[in-house]
Formats: sequence, C-alpha cells, structure tokens
Amino acid sequence: MKQQALNKLGAGFVVIALLGVVSIGCKDDSPTEPTSGQMSLSSRYSTNPISTMSLGSIGVTSPAAVDSITISRARFVLSRIKFKTSTDSTNFKTEPLIIELNLNGSVQDVSVAGVPFGAYREIEFKVHRVDSSDLVGFSSDKLALFADFLAGERYSIIIEGTVYRTGETGQAFAFQSRIDEKQKYDFIQELVVSEGSPALNVTVSVSSFGWFSDEGGALLDPTDSANENLIDDNVKSSIEVYKDNNRDGEKD
Repeated sequence: MKQQALNKLGAGFVVIALLGVVSIGCKDDSPTEPTSGQMSLSSRYSTNPISTMSLGSIGVTSPAAVDSITISRARFVLSRIKFKTSTDSTNFKTEPLIIELNLNGSVQDVSVAGVPFGAYREIEFKVHRVDSSDLVGFSSDKLALFADFLAGERYSIIIEGTVYRTGETGQAFAFQSRIDEKQKYDFIQELVVSEGSPALNVTVSVSSFGWFSDEGGALLDPTDSANENLIDDNVKSSIEVYKDNNRDGEKD
C-alpha cells in the first residue's frame, strides 16, 4: 500500500511539473506596444504682424507725443498648459513657468513632457497673474525668477524698454500687466502623436507688432495708465500657437 501511495504521489508530481513546463512555454515574450509619445513646446519672438492680431480702439496720447518705442526685455508667465483631443485633455505643464522672449528672434525650448497617443486639436493655457501660493515647493533659485512678478499688484506680463517723446530724451519704462485668463488655440490640422510619429513640437509665437499702437496707427504711451487696457488687449492678440516640428519658428 505504501509503495502504491508513493507511486500515485510521484505521478501527481510529474503531472504538476509538466503543467509548469507547458505554462512557462506558453508565456508571451513579445515587447509591449508603446502607448505614449512626447510633446515639446518652444517660443519665438517676432516684430511681424500676425493674422489673428486686432488692435484696440483709439488710445490716449500724452501732451508730448510719442515718437518711438524700443523693447529691451519681455517676459510672460504661463500655467495650466493642456493639449486637448475631441474627448479628453492632457496636462502638459500645470505649475507656472516664465517665457522670456529671445528678442533676436531665435526659437528657444520652453518645456517637454510625455503625452498619450492621440489626435490633439487644441492647446489651452493661462496667462497667469502669479501668486506666492502658486510657487510652494519651488527652489530659492526658481523663486528668484518670479520676484518681479510678485512685486506690487502681482503681474503676468512684464515688458521693458524705452519710450521716446518729441523734444525729450528717452525714458525707460516697465509695462506690467495683470492679465489673468485662459487662452485657447485650435490647430489647423490635428497634431497626431502615434507610434509612427511619437515626438512633436509646438511653437508659441509672440509678435510685438502693434503692442503699443491703436487701430488708427498712433503710438500708445506705455507709461500712461489710461492706455493699460488697450495695450493688454493688443498683447493678448499677439500670441499664436502652431506645429513647428523642425523648430524654425514657422508653421509646418
């Protein structure tokens, strides 16, 4: 009886062992198909008019008319950047970031992030009036970059330059905007991130053409608070976003 029981046990063990071999042999070792790619964001500065720009109505001119305006520095704070498909959205960058425009017109990298495969038809972001609560956890070096935006009434855009008036020497100015609103841009063609095209680049292009002009062509004095809303509207309409895979600053 003992021998018979052992034989039965041994047979059972062989069956289990064989099942284990079969199970291992059936394991699928094929690589997993990718489901995500990469989106990068660039910025570009120009002085050319863009089709989406619409200048504000007649502004206020100071007693000494403005002859010309030069720009030496321009910074924008963006946050909550999202790429949207017809049914879903992907957070690209939620925390505030500063885009400092390269005034020589060169395209510069802003940020890069992974995104799920999909056909993206829209980008949305906020031109953000920054607050200290937005920057919790930032390093001291990174916080220092936002110091100018946290000063005074808190700002989202700072444009610096020199304004020249008739019969006067140039006067330095810093136009500080309190814009705090979402901007949405539809792509002419959907941006398809897929296994065949896993990496795309989008450029945020900003043109200073018309920042300080009204619809009649007169220059707006950036140091006159009466022109603030008009200049704000001009700056908002000077932004456009498009696919730019070769990063040459032009629409693909």
